[in-house]
Amino acid sequence: MTFDTSRLTVSTSLVRKHLADRGRLHVLSAAAFVLFVVAIFFARGGKAPGLSVSPIFAGALLAFASGAAAQTLRKNLWLWLSLSFLVAWQAAGALFGDMPRSVDDLSKIGLLAAFFLFAVQTSRVLSTRQILWIIAGIGAASAFLSIIVHVLKAPDLMDRMIPLGRGGNPIPGAGALASALIATVALWLEEKSRDRRTIVTLLMLAVPLVTGLVLTQSRGPLVALCLALPLALLFERRGQLVVLMACLASWLIVTGLVIFEPTIKAIICGDNSDWCRPSNRNQVWELVRDQIALHPILGSGPEFRFPYEWLSHAHNGLFGIALYFGLGGLVASGLMIAGYARCLARGTDDTLRFFGLASLIFSFGYMGADLPNPFAFFNTHYLFMWFPILLVLARDRSSFNVKAMSAAPVPGTAQRI
Repeated sequence: MTFDTSRLTVSTSLVRKHLADRGRLHVLSAAAFVLFVVAIFFARGGKAPGLSVSPIFAGALLAFASGAAAQTLRKNLWLWLSLSFLVAWQAAGALFGDMPRSVDDLSKIGLLAAFFLFAVQTSRVLSTRQILWIIAGIGAASAFLSIIVHVLKAPDLMDRMIPLGRGGNPIPGAGALASALIATVALWLEEKSRDRRTIVTLLMLAVPLVTGLVLTQSRGPLVALCLALPLALLFERRGQLVVLMACLASWLIVTGLVIFEPTIKAIICGDNSDWCRPSNRNQVWELVRDQIALHPILGSGPEFRFPYEWLSHAHNGLFGIALYFGLGGLVASGLMIAGYARCLARGTDDTLRFFGLASLIFSFGYMGADLPNPFAFFNTHYLFMWFPILLVLARDRSSFNVKAMSAAPVPGTAQRI
């Protein structure tokens, strides 16, 4: 009996080709994530959307190539159904509502769906530790350079600093820096990070992040962050209901501080510094309330704008969802968060669970004074809100415990990130 070596040669070449293709997928996927984070922290203005959205779609296409997309369509069916409901709800508003709607509203939900595939593919090629180091390191570099630019160019050092990056505004810029600081704290809490060299490195990352956050003088994000970190430490191992209560408490506290703003300022403010600047949010929310009452079910549509130059948006996440998507959209969003809280509570990766919980509590606190439409086009909320949510969902069940598994060996450059 003779042995046909040609078949073995062909089989070997096919295996090598498969491994080579797999290696390229890993490197490209890791590079797409790095480019996404770099764009968040450094690309500003008209170039920022293109620079940031391109890696998202590249990661989504890689998810189809690797098979991750097909798996997540089955595993996270409820999320896809929720996004489909929002699309259908907006379509119903366009057909049966009396407020104009735009096709762009649907494309923004489509971008969020692509971002989920991007997060799924990222979770397959990078560990939680690698992802957090990338966010913390690039965020700290952005904060450091932002401080330098502020010192060199600001007419007055006490003026509000506008961080570099996609935000182009102190408030969303502070949201991105807060995400990097949460990632830094999550790494510090990880058991493997408790050596002197790592602790010193993390402290070096934290200093510019904290300094940058303070210089933005963004009161809502700062209060939200001060609530998120201790609450996440306190409730990290609690269940779904406690997670939801912590998020609601964060939103209520920030919203309540705005409502009682005149009384608080009368007590603590003795000058006209930026920290005591008027927010006008009480007046804004009165107009938002009246508009919600006009279109309570289907909402006024995401493209609705008030006819006042001084009023750009609702300045509150939950009020904004009710304004733009109606009470039906608000209920659907609440069910999405409840499903996410369930996934978060049953996770076994302590580092990812803290990062996800702290980011969620921070996002709700942030929405107490800003982010009127979480489903809006790409901005820093894709990093501090949606990416942690989608990463946790991508790691749910079979792949949440990253410490016990490796999504796949990451060769070459991606392994060293």
